[in-house]
Amino acid sequence: MNFRILGPLEVLDDGREISIRGRKLQSLLALLLLHAGEVVSRDRLIDDLWGDDPPSTAAKTLQVHVSRLRRELGDAIVSHGGGYLIRVEGDQLDLARFKRLAADGRRALAAREHERAAERL
Repeated sequence: MNFRILGPLEVLDDGREISIRGRKLQSLLALLLLHAGEVVSRDRLIDDLWGDDPPSTAAKTLQVHVSRLRRELGDAIVSHGGGYLIRVEGDQLDLARFKRLAADGRRALAAREHERAAERL
């Protein structure tokens, strides 16, 4: 599975786009992807999704959104100690790939390997 957050949010599974519908659901996925591999607490997700005035049903609604994501993404979404995380490996997330290539490019520049730096950057 590949996740793209640099630009429009996209999820691809073997080249097939998985449609994540609804702003809150897309926002939830984006928040989890920004913290891929880290537990994001329920409270933080509620604050980020609803701001200063969450509805009284925010905790239950968050659970519903997580269940919907699990239907689409399977076991990539994990409940853990009062929060949730998304499991993403290696280059499955475009942001991680970008960071890796940019760091490679900077190292190549520092080593005066201009051709490699240009390729990476």
